Amino acid sequence: MGRRKKDRRRRIDTPHKRKMSEIIWEFAGDFIRMGDTPEEKHSLLNAACSAWSIACNSPEFSKKNLDHYMREYRRFNPGADEEELAGVRSNMEKLIQKKLEMFPNDLRQIVGARIFKLGDKDRIEIMSARVG
Repeated sequence: MGRRKKDRRRRIDTPHKRKMSEIIWEFAGDFIRMGDTPEEKHSLLNAACSAWSIACNSPEFSKKNLDHYMREYRRFNPGADEEELAGVRSNMEKLIQKKLEMFPNDLRQIVGARIFKLGDKDRIEIMSARVG
């Protein structure tokens, strides 16, 4: 009798079997669809992806990363008033919380994203990496 060879391929956890594009639509599709133009949708997709990646960190690092995100937002949007900044921070906090509730064990980091039209539907493409 021969021995069975061990399957040395890494097993993929259940959350990682789904495509990130499907997960991001589920997690933030309503948020992304708030954009009226392709540029606005792309900006909202980027915000959702940033929130996802921030949520993958420990709570202390998440707060630091959100603070950094807000500094960068202010730098790239110098005309943003306090009301707008508060709204952006609130949206990010809600997205972070939603990610933690919906996909707490999926720690893939998003390294790139784009949104495009295919026929009459918006489609997204996500590039992700496993960390750790």
